[in-house]
Amino acid sequence: MLYLNGIKLTSGVYHLEEHDVTNNPSIVAPGPYAANGGYHRREPGKMAVLSETYGASIFFRRWAAWMIDFILIVFGYGGLVYFTAKKVSEAETPNMGMVVILFLIGSFCYYLLLEGLTGYTLGKFVLRIQVVNGEGRPPGMVKSLIRTLIHLIDTNPLLFFGLPAGLCVLVTPQKQRIGDMAANTYVVKVRDLGKAGRKKTAIFAGTIILMTIISIVFAVSLISTLITQIVKPEVFTSKDDQFAVTAPWNWSRDDTINEDADISIKNEFTERYLIVLSEPKSDFDSSMTLQNYKGIIEDHLVSGIMAPELGNPSDIEVNGYPAIEFTLKGEVEGTPIMYNVTTIETPSHYHQVLAWTYASRYNRAQQELRKIRDSFHEMNML
Repeated sequence: MLYLNGIKLTSGVYHLEEHDVTNNPSIVAPGPYAANGGYHRREPGKMAVLSETYGASIFFRRWAAWMIDFILIVFGYGGLVYFTAKKVSEAETPNMGMVVILFLIGSFCYYLLLEGLTGYTLGKFVLRIQVVNGEGRPPGMVKSLIRTLIHLIDTNPLLFFGLPAGLCVLVTPQKQRIGDMAANTYVVKVRDLGKAGRKKTAIFAGTIILMTIISIVFAVSLISTLITQIVKPEVFTSKDDQFAVTAPWNWSRDDTINEDADISIKNEFTERYLIVLSEPKSDFDSSMTLQNYKGIIEDHLVSGIMAPELGNPSDIEVNGYPAIEFTLKGEVEGTPIMYNVTTIETPSHYHQVLAWTYASRYNRAQQELRKIRDSFHEMNML
C-alpha cells in the first residue's frame, strides 16, 4: 500500500483520507459550497439568503421598532438628561447646550453598544427582530459603529423622518438600509435564528425591560414638564379678590382643604397643597411686627403636630414684600409631613402662605411650592 502526497493508492483506485478533506480544502471539487476555486463555509451567506425571503412585513417591524426607540430616547433618556442637568445646576432651567450634547452622546451610545453587543435595541426586542452579521450573531462593535454613524443620516428624523432608510429596506433584495449594506449586517426575525439565538435573548431581557420602565418614568416626567411650560398657568384669587397666586395648569382650587383660607389649591396627582390666610393689620395693635406675626403662626403650627422639627428662618422678599420663610416637619395622624411656611407683610395685611406635602417628597416639591409662593401679589398690581 503506497502513499503519494497523502493519497492512498489501492487496487488502482485512490481514496481521500478523512483528514485530507478538512486539512486540504483545495482538493475539493467546486460546487454549491465553494467559491473562487476554494472551499468556504455556507454560514456567512446564510443571513443574506434568509433576508431575501422576507416581504414588506420586516419593513413595518423595523419602522415600529424605530418609533419605539425614538420615543424612548427623546422623552425617556431626554427626560433623564434634562432632570439630571437641572438637579446638578440647581437652577430652574439647566444649560441647554450641555443637555443637547449629553443627549446626543447618550443616543449614539445607545445604538452603538446595544446593537453591537446584543443585536437589540428596546424597540427591536419588543418587535422580536435582531441585528446580526452574516453568521447570525450580534454584529460586534466595529460593524455597529458603521451602522450607527450612517444611522445619523439615513434614519435621521429631520431628514424626511428617516425616509431614505425606509426606501432602502423596501427596494433592496436583502431588506437592508444603507448602514446595513455598509456594515454587511442584516435585520432578521428572532424566530428564524433557531434555539441558540432565542436563548441569547433571555440574557438581556431583564435589563431591557428595566431600561424601558425607567425610560417611561422619565418620559412621563418630561412630557409633564413640557406641558407645564407650554400650557398657560392659572391665577387663583382670594375670596375678596384682593390677592392672588399663580400655579401650573395641573393645580386646582379646593376650598375644603381649609375653610378659613382665602386661597386653597392643590395638585392632586403629586399630593402637594398650598393655602393663603390673610389678616388685616387693623386686627392687631400698632406694636405688631412681621417677626411677631411669624412667632404667632409658628407657635400655632407647632402645637398642632406631633414631633415637630423647626428649620431656621430666613428673611426674604416676595414680589417686593418683606417676608420670613421657615420649614416645619412633623407627624399628622402618624404621617410625616413637611411644611414650607412664609409670613408676608403688605401695606394692609399680614399673610401666611402655607405649603406642604409628604416629608419624603419635599425635596422634589419645594421648588414648585416656592415658585407658587413667590407669585403671591396684590391684585391691584396687575
